[in-house]
Parts: sequence; structure tokens; C-alpha cells
Amino acid sequence: MKRLLLLFVLLISTSILGQSIDIEKSVVKIYSAKQSYSFEEPWKSNSISRSTSTGFVIANKRIITNAHAVSNCRYLQVRFGNSSKKINAEVEFISDDYDLAILKFVDEKELPELSPLEFESSLNLKDKIVVYGYPMGGDKLSITEGIISRVQRSKYTFSQKTFTVIQTDAAINPGNSGGPIIKGDKVIGVAFQGIIGSSNIGYAIPSHIVNHFLNDIKDGVYEGIPTLGIKVLNLESSIHRKMLGMNEDETGILVKEVADYSSLNEIIEKNDVILKIDNKEVGVDGSIEFSDNSRIGLGYILEHKKYGDDIKLEVLRGGKRLVKTIRLIEQKKTGVVDSYQSNALPSYYITSGFIFEKLSVNYLNKYLKANRIPRNSPNDLIKLLEVAPDSLDEIVFIVSVLPDLSNEGYQNLRNVGISKVNGVKVQNFNQFIKLLKKERYAVLTDLNGDQIVIDNELSKARDIEIKNIYNISSLMSKDLMTQ
Repeated sequence: MKRLLLLFVLLISTSILGQSIDIEKSVVKIYSAKQSYSFEEPWKSNSISRSTSTGFVIANKRIITNAHAVSNCRYLQVRFGNSSKKINAEVEFISDDYDLAILKFVDEKELPELSPLEFESSLNLKDKIVVYGYPMGGDKLSITEGIISRVQRSKYTFSQKTFTVIQTDAAINPGNSGGPIIKGDKVIGVAFQGIIGSSNIGYAIPSHIVNHFLNDIKDGVYEGIPTLGIKVLNLESSIHRKMLGMNEDETGILVKEVADYSSLNEIIEKNDVILKIDNKEVGVDGSIEFSDNSRIGLGYILEHKKYGDDIKLEVLRGGKRLVKTIRLIEQKKTGVVDSYQSNALPSYYITSGFIFEKLSVNYLNKYLKANRIPRNSPNDLIKLLEVAPDSLDEIVFIVSVLPDLSNEGYQNLRNVGISKVNGVKVQNFNQFIKLLKKERYAVLTDLNGDQIVIDNELSKARDIEIKNIYNISSLMSKDLMTQ
């Protein structure tokens, strides 16, 4: 299966399609030294890695690039194309959700004269575009040209969240990440990923999402794009639509579930049919009309909203057509599995050699980003990204087991989700640890209904020995120590 690849290399060029030379002066090469935390051996840090990527100048002497290009960065430098000198920089804001980051310079006195690039939000299929960046295979600026071949909602590899992307046939390769996609003399997108094994398919983050990010952080706080917080069912079956009381020419989607955290909670109900959103008809596949007579997922509308804005829905409920205006409220919790977070420390607990963590995209990304899905991929855990019940706060799982006489028979366990401890449903990590230590024998029930037994008396005798044998700095993460 083809998988999306994050691009750590960029492109640059001279004047194609009449581009101004100022664009080339505004594109920079970024040098990053990174060190992330290990989520498989959570008491350790991973090895230091180095990468290059692209960025470009925006207003207020700032550089914009991809989050994945500077995530977990320990040392950061920027080089302008017409200079041999590297200038120290640091990350000012980062959005893991839509893979964007803002850099600022440590000492602005070192800067050359800057020409910030401006953004253009108009997108039309077949528009001619130019990609600037520093891709692998050379050290000079590279420039390639192509067209906008598709605009659609798709999964962002870095965050595993779905937003709008621009697809282009212009060459985008590792190192192009963070580079500007230019139409005329304006930026219409930021290069960020491609597909391994394909040719002439590259993707960019459209400028309306970039502008949403820039406007969002003006107050110094990152909030993100609102979500509806509902699960829906497409209504492609004409029989199903007829049963629901829809007219022959009506289209829409069926609400299966409304999350507790949703702005729609207590306003929209299960089995409502959403017919329109902000006066746009919703197709049976959940799409709305886009430019050039094309269609796009209805989430596109939310990419132009902020918390506190209103959204209007027309719904069919029990044969009656209703109009509901909903205020989009900030959501403190938007799912059971933690989203990807740059610089995040693993939350873990070790006893009897069992390594327990709360499930996060940071842990799963190793599998999600693979070119081919590994045979040992934790499919049961990956499914929880989409279907985890809202009644839970967190998913607790066994990462692996450090072999010891206190865990004989369980030493091959890996990526096992835990649903109950001594018959009590696990709601979150802190509650799990309390349940785990409540009685001498902790009977853990996994997601498949199988049982695992831990003897807490034996654990007391063995935990320090396990800590020393495996050179573990701490048997629990700092966040759990403070609690």
C-alpha cells in the first residue's frame, strides 16, 4: 500500500513564469538537530538526528515552515539562499495538527533586508504554480513548475488529522517541506508531503489553513480549527433516504453519535439528517459544492471558522425540517487518543516488568508513517483512533514486557489494550494505576477478553531489581510522580 511521506527536502529556482527575484530571496534553508523521546522504552531519549528543510519569510521578521521539519528540535539554524552564513533561530509557535510552525531569529541584528511573501487563497484546478525549496540532491535553491491538479480533504501524515490539501504535479521531494507554492507572485500553499513510489504527486497545505493558523496565534494562544464532534453515516442508499422521510431530490448525512464535548451536544441528536451546513447542501457522501463544479468534504467550512463563530445547520428530525444555529465552543477534549504533540514526554508506569502507557498518536506514528504496514502493526490500537468510545478519557495499553520471573507466561505480550482491572472498566491512566495496586492480584482484561494476572506482592520484591537489571532511570514518568 502506498503511504504518504513527510518531505524533509525542498526546491528552488530562478525566474519561471515571470516570478520576481524577491521570492528567491525570501526562501530559506533550515538546518535542524533533533532528539525525540522513545515511546517504546519511555525512560530513554532517541538518538540525535539531523535534517534540512525549507521555509520562507512572512511578516514581522518570521519564518514559516512545517512542524515536522522542526519538531523536537534542539538546535536550529536558517540560511538565506544568497548567503553562506547560517543564522540561529528558534520555534515560536507550532501547530502539530496542521503541520505548521513559526520560527523567530535569536538575534535580529544579523538579518539581511527581508521581503515577506504574501498569501492568496483563490484555488482553481489547472492553475499554474511554482514550487521553491531545497530538496535532496543539491545545496542550491531548486524551482519546479506544475499545475493544481486536485483540491480535496485528506489525512495529514504528521498529525493523522484530516484537512484540505492541494495536489500538484510539480516535483516535491524530501527537503521541500515548508517551501512556498507560488501562483503569480503570491503563496497559495506550503509544501509538506508526497506519496512514496509515485511520480508527479505532491501535496501542499492551502493558504486558508495557513492564515487560520496565523490569525489564531495573534493572541499568543493556539486553539486550532473547530470540529463538529459527531460521527456520521453516508446516505447513498435511496431506500434508506426514503425510510428517513427525505424527498427524492434531497441529500444529506445521518448523525450516528454526538460526542459529549461537541458544540452540537443537546442541539443535534442521534438519527438527525444534516441537509445543509451554512446554506450549502450536503451530499449523500458528506461533501459540499466547491469551486470549478467540484466537491469537497463539509469539514472545509470549519477551516474558515474560529471558536466563538456560529454555524447554521438544516436538519431532518422525525420527518420535520429544523434550522439550528450553533455557537462553536472551545473543546477541552476532542477524543480518547491524544493527538500528536511535539516535544511530548511519554506518560508511563512500569511494574513486574510490564510497561504501561496511555495511547497516543506519538506512539502510533511509527506504524502510521511506514511505507508498508508492518506485520507487527498494532491494528487493534490503530482502530481506536477512529472508533474509541467517548465514555473513556484515555486508553491504557501494555507496550511490552521486560522478561522477569514475576511475569512468566506474559513475556511476549506487546501492544495490548486494557479494558478492565478486576472487573472495573478502565477510564484513564491514573485510575488504572489505582485499580492495579488495590488488591494483591490484579486481573487485567484486554480488548479481546483475555486475562493477565499480576501479583503485587511479587512486584514489590522485584520492581527495584528490574529497574537495576534493565538500567531504567525511573519506573514512572514525572507527570505521574507529581500526581
